[in-house]
Amino acid sequence: MTTHLRRYVFLDFETLCNIKFKKLEKICDKAFVFVETDTENVPFLLVKDMQRMGNNIKWVEVMGSAKSDLNYHICFLMGKLHEKISADIEFAILSNDLAFDPLVNFINSTGRSCIRVKQNMPDENKVSEGNQNGHNLVEESKNEPTLVEETAKETVRRLIRSGNRPAELMLLKNYILLNNQELSAHGNVEKIIDHLEETKEIKVNQEVVEYNF
Repeated sequence: MTTHLRRYVFLDFETLCNIKFKKLEKICDKAFVFVETDTENVPFLLVKDMQRMGNNIKWVEVMGSAKSDLNYHICFLMGKLHEKISADIEFAILSNDLAFDPLVNFINSTGRSCIRVKQNMPDENKVSEGNQNGHNLVEESKNEPTLVEETAKETVRRLIRSGNRPAELMLLKNYILLNNQELSAHGNVEKIIDHLEETKEIKVNQEVVEYNF
């Protein structure tokens, strides 16, 4: 059964101003916006758009003028939430800062999906993932079936070549994510598993994976 991937997004106010909020709203369940306490001007249209998310948009005030001050607060809040909320909620950091990557990798190693996505250009109104497999975070859903099918086929080929067969479902999900990190931007790891089951490549029984190839 395909399940809806829940996603919490973390970003600073400058990044928020450079993306189209209506698209951000579609790809996250909750957004945490980090803003310096001395910020004076907030665009009216942006505030109007944000009101639609109600309690699902959170402002986090940060004292300090350095960019690193905001980053430290993002990391701290992510750590607190990681300990409290369900592990099936994905974390997404909207930032071009490579310094987040060790934290992203660590959180992924604990079993929670976590990604850093980067902003290409302010006028492109899109956000793509911050790795060599950069992908558009807000790409139209019509492209998802192709991504799912192609990645599922490539996963089978890679497993055959390597001889690797993760016995547990979570290990298989982590394997797919590590080799196709752009998937987490779409929340498609679950869809890959569903597709592999539909094509009879695998069978999942109580979190144990059986392979038919």
